[in-house]
Amino acid sequence: MWEAIKKAIETEDCFLLCTHRDPDADGVGSQLALHHALRRMGKSATVLNPDTLPHALRFLDPEGVVVGFDSLSPEESARRLDQAERIFFIDAGIWRRLGPLMGPAVQARADKVLIIDHHPSEGGAPAGSVQRESASSSGEMVYDLFESMGLPLDERTAFCLYSAIAKDTGCFRFENTTHRVFEIASRLTRFDIGPHHIYDYLFERWSKNSVVLLGQVLGTLAFAYDNRLAWISMTRRMREETGVPVEDTENFINIIRSIDPVQACMFFRETDDGKVRISLRSKTPQVDVNLLAGKFGGGGHKRASGVQIKGELDEVIRRVVEAAAEYF
Repeated sequence: MWEAIKKAIETEDCFLLCTHRDPDADGVGSQLALHHALRRMGKSATVLNPDTLPHALRFLDPEGVVVGFDSLSPEESARRLDQAERIFFIDAGIWRRLGPLMGPAVQARADKVLIIDHHPSEGGAPAGSVQRESASSSGEMVYDLFESMGLPLDERTAFCLYSAIAKDTGCFRFENTTHRVFEIASRLTRFDIGPHHIYDYLFERWSKNSVVLLGQVLGTLAFAYDNRLAWISMTRRMREETGVPVEDTENFINIIRSIDPVQACMFFRETDDGKVRISLRSKTPQVDVNLLAGKFGGGGHKRASGVQIKGELDEVIRRVVEAAAEYF
């Protein structure tokens, strides 16, 4: 499974690691763990992501390793991509997940890209890539890569990988939490990584203004299909008035996910560029939100997906809610 990636790591010297736009702790934790391992091996490694690292994830990168493609000149971005002998694209397998600027730039160098991802494959991945939907997270996959290569863990890699896995398993609450996940977590916690601190960083960092904004967003709560579908929405004005960064609203959808008898839920957020970003979650196998997101050019997992749609908020809500009718 890992042959091409292992060969690249063993024989090449200069690497660039990237993950999808609007990054999460799984993508960033996985790439930083691999970056640290490569540097320990004496390799040159750079982390270049579509976006500057959001404040909520900076606990993973106290050294400031992650560089945002949006912060560099086109010439410098191209230089870094060209300099790399190998590019690892982690936690996504679709070029558009790198955004409208970085996506084409990386795709143009597809001959040296290898993907490590746990999302459903849409085909077209470079030969030698590893895409395993059965894995809980990209963090689990990078751990397996380390194990297959006999690479030793240390406190830094353990911290990053535990953070990655904890995020994508909902801190070991989601159905992707397998016995393998617990085995890995047990090995990672042999290091002094402070799982309680990681949980705090990932799930319990709410500012006063975030709670105020949450109250406004919950005021938009609506239902359809016998209360089995629920959604909330956030306007640009709400966010601007409270001054809350977009990344600090990621957990809002989990509030309505717990409502009974809701089977699926959605969170609509106006962006600054005339689009609406939508997070989708499902609580039942009967509702595949990955397929629903795919109708609008998005994707993810059966139980958790996302998409961005250009248009007015109310119109986008109407279109997506109507498209969900077939599941109910």
